[in-house]
Amino acid sequence: MKPGIDRFSRMDAARSLPRAFPAFLARFGNLTGIQELAIPVIASGRDAVVVAPAASGKTEAVLAPLFEEMAAIEDPRPQVGILYIVPTRALANDIENRVREPAAAMKMSSRVRTGDRPSPVGRDHTDLLITTPESFDSLLCRHPAAFDNLHAIVIDEAHLMDGTARGDQLRILIRRIQMKRSAARPRLIAVTATVGDPAGLGTRLFGERPEVVRDDRRRPLDATVSPDIPSALALLRSERLTKAIIFCNTRKKTEETAALVLRTGPWPAERVMVHHASLARREREDVEKAFRYFEAGILVSTSTMELGVDIGDVDAVVLFGAPETVASLQQRVGRGCRRRDGMRAIFVPDGPGDEGRFAMLMNDVVEQAFPQSERLPDLSVAVQQIFSLLFENRKGLRRATIRRILDPVAPGPVIDAIVDHLRTEGFLDESAGEVLRASSRLMDMGERGRIHSNIADSASIKVVDAGTGRTVGMVSARTAAGADVIIGGRNWTVTDASRGGVAVKATAGSGLESGASFGSNSGAGAFSRYLPPELRQGSAR
Repeated sequence: MKPGIDRFSRMDAARSLPRAFPAFLARFGNLTGIQELAIPVIASGRDAVVVAPAASGKTEAVLAPLFEEMAAIEDPRPQVGILYIVPTRALANDIENRVREPAAAMKMSSRVRTGDRPSPVGRDHTDLLITTPESFDSLLCRHPAAFDNLHAIVIDEAHLMDGTARGDQLRILIRRIQMKRSAARPRLIAVTATVGDPAGLGTRLFGERPEVVRDDRRRPLDATVSPDIPSALALLRSERLTKAIIFCNTRKKTEETAALVLRTGPWPAERVMVHHASLARREREDVEKAFRYFEAGILVSTSTMELGVDIGDVDAVVLFGAPETVASLQQRVGRGCRRRDGMRAIFVPDGPGDEGRFAMLMNDVVEQAFPQSERLPDLSVAVQQIFSLLFENRKGLRRATIRRILDPVAPGPVIDAIVDHLRTEGFLDESAGEVLRASSRLMDMGERGRIHSNIADSASIKVVDAGTGRTVGMVSARTAAGADVIIGGRNWTVTDASRGGVAVKATAGSGLESGASFGSNSGAGAFSRYLPPELRQGSAR
């Protein structure tokens, strides 16, 4: 923090935020450490990267002062006031649940816009719009005027997107907002877990260096290594810990682990739940609500529950397989918070060398050693954003304008090479003055919503319960008829695997291996296939 601005007390916050404090903070006791530090910085009007561990009150630290500012704006108010960007749909729903009552108390509005919840935007005023980078891309193309007078952009869990194709896409989307001629410059705030270079993270996303507000106080962690899942479950029972999350690194492993938990017991079937991105929206949301309600149960999840989604108090977490990063480990163990002496975690190695990997990660936690991102931008983002820009600007854009917008991801000559290749492939037309326009082929892709997501995933198809007609989730198109699969923690047999989807019927099987194959992300963005051949190999450098 800069000289002259002190840590805020509860009284300071109440005095500085006369409208937002009663709505957002009054129900809590003292301010948390990050709230004491971040509220005065954000209330002073500066861009910031807010850094603190999980469950530290970062959301309220950011939104309370921003809502105070929004409440003071006189009519006409912007169509979208605060744009709140999150990496997952589950977190979008959770943030909206947490903010709905405080916003209503201030007579202000909040709304979620994701692929699961395609609510209209651009007609009515929305004080807080919560969305993902892909849905933001779609909205910016279709309703650009809604963001003309945007007050602030908040990026939550920014460390999960920084250094990825999604992060590169997001930095260009923010740049497009900053370059809008009719727009006032929005405030820019990133919220993140502890990372090695928060100033660099903010600079990459925002194009300029923000102020870093950091609270490094940590809760003590009690971690134990257990040889397998049955041993980990026995340890939970011996310590009388009845509500836990088991994190797995793949969707298939998640399903198989849930089957193993059911077979091991003693938790009944309705108290063993599964959560991952291939489940249908209704399935995921039912699981989130049920686990929040239950005082005892086991939730087996991929990283979808790694974030700050409200699922109630959790006694402990089990990590089945070491996560890729120390930040991910901290996020996962941070979900276990009911023990008075801190967090409780059980590490279960998944294969040779995993125990050593856990030891290395824990050493990094103790030393607070967080590796800095050295990854170069993903060139597939240049393709995706060229498509998005020309779909938004139907009259076309000059090459020079596109080069300027995409400068953070590639130099001008590389952008020209990509443009020339896309022209040859029939996606772009070019007229006098180097004005580029979307071809009818590209416009058709845009109308069908196929240009906004750069997440690379294998082809997936719907899974439908043949008895009820309810969509259960998504699996790889390779899943064959007759296969025994585990989806949502339940056993099914595939009765039909047509091109349009998979029909299944429930079975009483108790196998531990699932024949279901789920999509998995590759290193490069999905649009890398449209790059010139000589650039494809380096698209995720």
